[in-house]
Order: sequence, then C-alpha cells, then structure tokens
Amino acid sequence: MIARACGLLVGAVILLWFLAGPAAADFGTLSGNGQKQDKNAPVVFQADEVEYDDQLALVVAKGHVEISQGGEILLADTVSYNQRSDTVTASGNVSLLQPSGEILFADFMELRDSMNNAFAKNVRMLLTDRSRLAANTARRVNGNRIELRRGVYSACDLCKNDPSAPPAWQLKAREISDDREYKIVEFRDATMEIDGWPIFYTPYISEPDPSVKRASGFLPITLGSSSTVGAHVTIPYYWVLGPDKDITLAPRFTSGAGELLAAEYRERFSNGQLDGVASINHSNVGSEGDENTGSQWRGHVNASGVWDLDETYRTGFQLQRVSDQTYLLRFGFGNPLLNSMISRAYLEGFHPQGSTDVDAYLFQPLTPGLGDSTQPIVLPVANRNWESRPDDWGGRWNLNANLLDIVREVGTQTRRVSLGSEYDKSFRDGIGGEYKLIASLRGDGYSVDDLSQKSNPDLPTAYFPVNGAAPAERIGYNFVTGRAFPQVGAQWDYPLVRRGEEFTELVEPIAATFLAPSGGNQWRIPDEDSLGYQFRDSDLFRPDRLAGYDVLDTGQRVDYGLKAGLYARDGGSYRVLIGQSLRAERNPFMPPGSGAEQRLSDVVGRVVLAPSSYLDLIYRFRLDKATLSNHSSEIGISAGPQSLKLGANYLLIPAEQPSQVVTLPGTSETILYGKREQLSFTATAQMTRYWSLIGSETINLTNSSNLVNGVATPQSDSTSLTANLSAVYQDECMAFIASLTQSGIRSGDVTPGISVLFSVVFKNLGEIGGNVFSMSGTNG
Repeated sequence: MIARACGLLVGAVILLWFLAGPAAADFGTLSGNGQKQDKNAPVVFQADEVEYDDQLALVVAKGHVEISQGGEILLADTVSYNQRSDTVTASGNVSLLQPSGEILFADFMELRDSMNNAFAKNVRMLLTDRSRLAANTARRVNGNRIELRRGVYSACDLCKNDPSAPPAWQLKAREISDDREYKIVEFRDATMEIDGWPIFYTPYISEPDPSVKRASGFLPITLGSSSTVGAHVTIPYYWVLGPDKDITLAPRFTSGAGELLAAEYRERFSNGQLDGVASINHSNVGSEGDENTGSQWRGHVNASGVWDLDETYRTGFQLQRVSDQTYLLRFGFGNPLLNSMISRAYLEGFHPQGSTDVDAYLFQPLTPGLGDSTQPIVLPVANRNWESRPDDWGGRWNLNANLLDIVREVGTQTRRVSLGSEYDKSFRDGIGGEYKLIASLRGDGYSVDDLSQKSNPDLPTAYFPVNGAAPAERIGYNFVTGRAFPQVGAQWDYPLVRRGEEFTELVEPIAATFLAPSGGNQWRIPDEDSLGYQFRDSDLFRPDRLAGYDVLDTGQRVDYGLKAGLYARDGGSYRVLIGQSLRAERNPFMPPGSGAEQRLSDVVGRVVLAPSSYLDLIYRFRLDKATLSNHSSEIGISAGPQSLKLGANYLLIPAEQPSQVVTLPGTSETILYGKREQLSFTATAQMTRYWSLIGSETINLTNSSNLVNGVATPQSDSTSLTANLSAVYQDECMAFIASLTQSGIRSGDVTPGISVLFSVVFKNLGEIGGNVFSMSGTNG
C-alpha cells in the first residue's frame, strides 16, 4: 500500500510541476525539461516514520520525507495519501528537484479526483537560468485549466546584501490562467515594476499557450516622430494563415505623410520558400518634398522565392520595385547608400563537373536624375560551364558558353553569344619551381540595334567624346559583328621557405606572361558588363583581368611580383604582395584612370598584418608608376581586446575620367566623375561590468559628387555621412540600449537630421522600444 501511495505521490508532484510550468512558460523556460517521466521507474522512499490507519484508509509519512523516482526528488515534512477520497497532500517545506535543475517550493499542496484537480499554497520556483516565479496559490481545474493567484515573475538575481529588496524588474499579476482547451494564457491586472516602482499597467493581456508555436494577434506598438513624416504610430498584427504560411500587417499612421500599410508574407513549401515585404502610402507630399504636388500613392515591394526542382536544379526570383527614388529612405525601408533596386529571375544547376545558370534582370535606379527608360532589361543572360577530369598529362579542359540579350525602352539593344574553351596544366621542376600553362580560344558574336550615347555613356571615349571633342570615328547605330580571341600564357612561382624556431619565412617571386592578338576590341561594341574597372592586386597573374566579355584584355604583357610572408608559431602572420604589369603596347579600351590603360601599369599590392588576436590590418594600394603617389587605397584595421575594440576603414577611389566632366554629344547631359574618399570607424568600450559604449561614424573626405542630368546624387551637407553613439547596459536579466544617430544625407524629400532611439530588453519577456524623437532639417 505504501508503494502505491509513493508512486501516486510522485505523479502528483509531477502534475504540480506542470501546473506551474505552462502558465509561466511564456516568460522563458518555465515548462521544465520537457521530458516525460517514467511512471514505471522504481520508487526510492525514506522517512523518519510511516503510519497507516486501516479505518481511515490513510497513509502518513513524517519527518524528512524523501521520495525519488526517475531523477525527480520530492522533499517534505509530511506526506499523506487518503485512499477513499483519492487525495494526496504534502506539507511543510515542500520542494521538488527536477533532473534538469529546476526546483519547486511550496508550503502545502493537495491533489484529488485522479489528479484532475489540484491546489498549492505559496508556490515558488527556481529555474535553470536562475529566473524565479512565485504565487500565493495555484490551482488546476478539471484537468485543463491552470490558475495562479497573485503571481510574480523575475529573471533577476536577488540582492546579496538584502534578498528582501525588490529585483531590478518583476512582472506581477492578480491572476494568471492557462486554458489548455483554447491554448491561451491570460493575465489580469498585470503590472511591470522596475526596482520596485510600477511603470506599466494593463487590466488584461493574453498570449498564446506555450504549446502553441504560432498564433494570430497584435504585436508591440511603435511610436515615433520626425519632421519628414511627423508624429507616427505603427500597430502591427500577426495573422496565421495556415501551418505553412503567415502574414504580418503593420499599418502606420503619420501626421505629416499620410497613412502607410506595410505587410510581410512568408510561406514554406516542401521544396522551397516564399518571402515578401511590401508597403503602400497615400500622401500629399511628393517625392521631391513639394507639399503642393497633391495626394499620390507611393510604395515598394521586396519579395524573393526559391524552389528545388530536383537534386541538380533550383529556380527562384527576387522582385524589388519602388514608386520613387526617395520613398525607401524617407520611410526607413532602405540603406541610405543603396543606388538601385534589382529584380531577378533565375535557374541554377550544379553538376559534378560544371554548372548552369540562366538569369533575367530588371534594374530601377535610385539615383536622382536617372530614369527607368535607359536601364537595361536582361532577358536573359545564360552561362554553361563544363570542366573535364584530369587527362593523362594532368591537364584539364574547360568549356564555357554565354548568351546575353539586353533590351531598353530607350537606347541600345544588345544581343551576344560567346563560346570559349581553355586548357590548363600545372607542374613542378626538380628545383622547386612551380609552373602553370594555359591556352584558350573564345569567339563572340554581337547584334546591336539603336546604339545610343544616352543609355551607354561609359563606352570608350574615342567614340563618345569628352567635353565635346570630335569622335575618333562615326559608326552606324545598327550592326552585326563578331570576333575570335586566342590567348596563351605561362606562370612561374618559386617559393623559398626557411623554418626557424619561432618563425617560418616565405619569399616567392612570381612572373607570368600572356600572349594574345592586339586587335579584337571594337569601338562600337557597347560595354555592358565591364564597367568601372580598377586595376587591383587581385588582378595580377590573371589571363583576363576584366570581369565581363565585352572588353577584351588584348595584346602581350608580362606580370611580375613578389610575395613574402613571416608566419609565427603562435599563429601570427605578416604577409606582403607587390606587383606590376608591362604591356607590349597600350590597350585604348582600358578605362581611363583604371591604372592599367598605359603600357606600364601602376604598382599594386597588399599588406596583411595579423600578429595576434588583438590586431588585424589589411592595406590594399595602387601607386603611380612614376612618382609612387597614392592613386587608390583600401585600409581596414581591427585592434584591441574585447574591453576596448577599435576598428577603422579607409577607401580612396580615383576619378573615372581624367577631365572629370563628360558631355554627351547631341544632348545637354553632363556627368561629373569625381573621386570618392571615405573614412569610417567603430569603437566599443566596456566601461564597467554592466555599461559599455559603442560609437561609429562614416566621413566623406571629398566634396566631389556625380551629376546626372544636372541633378546631384545623394550627398551629405557636412563631412559626416552617418554617425552613431550608443550606450548599452546589460546585466543578468535586462539590457537597456540608448542611441544617438546623425545623418547628413540629403536627397529629394530626405533631409539631414538627428534621431534618438531606445530599447529595453527584459530577459525571457521580450523587447520594448521606440523612437524617442527625431529632428531633421528643412528642404533647402
């Protein structure tokens, strides 16, 4: 009889554990370890004394009662079981230890009616993450409803000097109920307290039962204000459409920019997924900030999807469109430096010895002054690559086919087909030299209609003149042409290695020569895929230094350079690469200012310093071949321990045209090709155990900008493009973040301004945040 009582007692205590757990699991890991207990596991029982009353059918265990089963341990002063009423009671210092580490305390508990109804007094719980839950009473009603009276929850540690003092924060409620039938947790008369002070009260709030992964309902409200949209409030609603799809609707009401409705849709398939974000706004403020433009509709869409067709192929798409060029920046949907929206549909295949990809592209510029009519519509661009297995001599064949079709509403229509083959072989000599031989042949065919300066301003300047100079030759606007381009090359490396006790030294001279005809490029072939080329260290020793097909890297040249490295036993390293290229004759189709347009190229290289985990530095450079003055630089550095981490990045890109101003013939359009020089840095400092500071800034070091149709691209009113300073407090149960952000970007109806934001994160509860205030300048 005692064994039966003990088994039932353990089951009753397990029930009480689940009684407290699910109602509180909304606050974190309060539902226990989620493991089902083995009721058939042996019961270990001990007590100072055990009494059995036959008349009353009552078993009573007293004094240091300990019952364990399946890793759970129940401790109490007294435990009794009444067979007639099927009631189990435990009293006096009741505690239950779970195998996962959670501990439940109660002064008294009672279970009856086959454990469908239960009651406990003065319930306290200590969870594995050291968070705590307490309630005056706990009840289980009819086996499917759990009620906690006068409940309080906190994830904060108690003060060591005064455990009775209120924790940093705690959530109190007059009643917490968990309805298992309707799967909903309800809080009545709930109050959030910070350091004992009530800061938020609600008479009623409900959330899904912890067993529900997804449920429809309202999400936290966001409040804010700015001079560009005025005061605004966003009230998001999450709507479950099915087990595999949902949508979040977020209406935003503004005082100065009309109403906005944003939506996020998600759907999952057995072989893929679909995601999309879209918004629509009705406002009397135009895209250029003119309040007299009248009401108009604005909006955007950003959607993507991908599906596996089989083990080899997959298909997908990305759709990005916006009503005007400043909408994303004004309403906070985009990157301030984003310059275009790109829509894409694709088919990809991955084979053991090759790949296939077919893409279609649609571009929408976000740069003021550029319209959609001259933008390329790519329908399609296709590539098929195949690589052979090594032959008897160790070489490999590579075959590549490419197809391109570009149409425009206004401007050049380009169709291209290309087929190329390459053979390469690597080997070593008997004294440590390493060799690589290549031979390739490629043929391109073009059909071009409506060749236009307006849509292709970056054609070679010999055809589209600079500053009104006469063109080198006049060519018809519609034509069909082709070309063949053979090339052979050889590369030699001679790594010299010396190993010491602390360091390994490497010195490796490298030389390569590439031989090809000097002809092949044509002035009339539009450059659609090799724009903005800049000679870099990564281009050394490459047969074709240009990314695309339209401009050929013709002629004969020699690349030479030196690679050196010092590698420490503890993992640190110091690496240097420097090199240059010498051509037999200049290639007039190399972009001016690229560093490779003359016979002798600029000097390029990189320096990498990583002596320890406290310092990483990479420096890429391009130096003038004659004076060694700096033409292009990229510097990235990260230094310091986690307590004081510093980072900086410097970028210098030269002007694309020496004269900078290009006037398109037959039009009044001008483009100013200015250099770009930018500095950005970040700093993170751990000020105290709980407080840290984070700062960042991006600085514009030049006042050059691009002009399209006389309209300036997005620019800054000051040298500072963006700056941010954040203060972060984080302890064991909460985090507070306050940030000050300054933007100097001015574009259309987007103006420079300052914003202050904050967020408070309570451990296991969620996040409260908002835009405290925002100040912006006026349209100038």
